[in-house]
Amino acid sequence: MKPANQISHSLRSLCLLTFFATSFVFLFYSPDSFAHVKWFVSPDLQPPDTFKPYSLNEPMVGIWIAIAAVMILTSIFLDSRLPTPPIVDSKTRHDVIEIVRILTGMSLLLTAYDGKLIAPHLVAHDGMGVFLVFLEAFIGLMLIANRFLFYAAILLLVLVVGVLIQFNPISMLEYINMTGIALFLLFNNMPTESGRNRFKPYSVAALRIFTGISLATLGLSEKIIGAPLGQEFMRQHPWNFMQTLGFEFFDDRLFVLSAGMMEVVFGTILILGTVTRLNTFVLSLFLLASNLVFLYEGMKEAALMELVGHMPIIASALILIVLGYGQRLKITDIFKKSDDVKAAEVSG
Repeated sequence: MKPANQISHSLRSLCLLTFFATSFVFLFYSPDSFAHVKWFVSPDLQPPDTFKPYSLNEPMVGIWIAIAAVMILTSIFLDSRLPTPPIVDSKTRHDVIEIVRILTGMSLLLTAYDGKLIAPHLVAHDGMGVFLVFLEAFIGLMLIANRFLFYAAILLLVLVVGVLIQFNPISMLEYINMTGIALFLLFNNMPTESGRNRFKPYSVAALRIFTGISLATLGLSEKIIGAPLGQEFMRQHPWNFMQTLGFEFFDDRLFVLSAGMMEVVFGTILILGTVTRLNTFVLSLFLLASNLVFLYEGMKEAALMELVGHMPIIASALILIVLGYGQRLKITDIFKKSDDVKAAEVSG
């Protein structure tokens, strides 16, 4: 194993590499590129004649609900039974936070450069929209420059509220993971020691919960309730590998449903706080797979923008994998408190 100082040095080097790589992306970034389902499919899409919305009466919908329930219950069962990885030292924690602020800052700058708010399909409009775009760019610069992070986090919360006002609650919920990042930075940069001692232990939990809400909302809004978007994306990009594996019954409609349900499962498990590191690791593999498929199809520009669009999620995943050992605000805390009360009643 590498000594802690070597790991810390490696992470600092990665910070610099990340900054220069994303700076290169910024210079050659094309505003006409999009990422994620809504970014690839026109928001004015009219459902095709063959489109069939999902119904609770469908057997496959019922089967997927059952599968999701089993996976979530299994995560609760395994949470206290899986081995706990060692806690990282304070220097490593600091370096991971450095990567998070750089990735988030670059994502905000890239999005503001194209006149969008938080996500490339949320186009700013009217005078307030222009103000929010400049605010977004300013926050990105503050994060990259590593200056006034406490105030940058507060302004990031203001930006999220601005997105709610500019668009709608669903759009805000889809990217409410930015609220989690803002709270994570806020709790780790409180101006007083007493404030840090009080709120810092909840920083990872806040990031985890809001990231989970974002993932679950995206699964519902883009692939289950918003099934036309997902199905149109599959028509344009034949990614259904299940039929290639010989499962002929697994049509594009079922593939979109499966992808949406898995996003809901990932998000729900994050909200509950069970098997956080394992859940985030598997989620990261899915994100990597989507990027590799773009590269395989020769869509290098789309792959690049998929990576840029996922920067905040990548930053959050890094935190949850490295620091996701916390026991704050977890569903299993309820069971522990119940056990403690029973033990106290027996001993009393």
